[in-house]
Amino acid sequence: MSHPEVNLQTQKRRHKGPLIGTAAALIFAAGLFVWWVTYEVAESDPPQGSEIQIDGRTGETGSDDTLMTPTNVAPGEAAPPTGEAVETAPVPPPAVEPAPAD
Repeated sequence: MSHPEVNLQTQKRRHKGPLIGTAAALIFAAGLFVWWVTYEVAESDPPQGSEIQIDGRTGETGSDDTLMTPTNVAPGEAAPPTGEAVETAPVPPPAVEPAPAD
């Protein structure tokens, strides 16, 4: 087997067009994807009942104002204003009573 003739200048010239075409196609596809995502976001409807929020930690339902108020503030202690982050104590797991022996 003989080594094929390799002329890098000729190969660069022959591959220039397909490489530019591939790059242009990728840029066009990326542009279409960005346009499509933007269009879908702009045309989407907000979720129904978005004024009611569910707290993922406790399952409580309410508006944003009621979910942001702390429930573990001691009497006479000032609660932080609504909308600020509140550190809460971790909720202990529910106690499980042992099953009665037969």
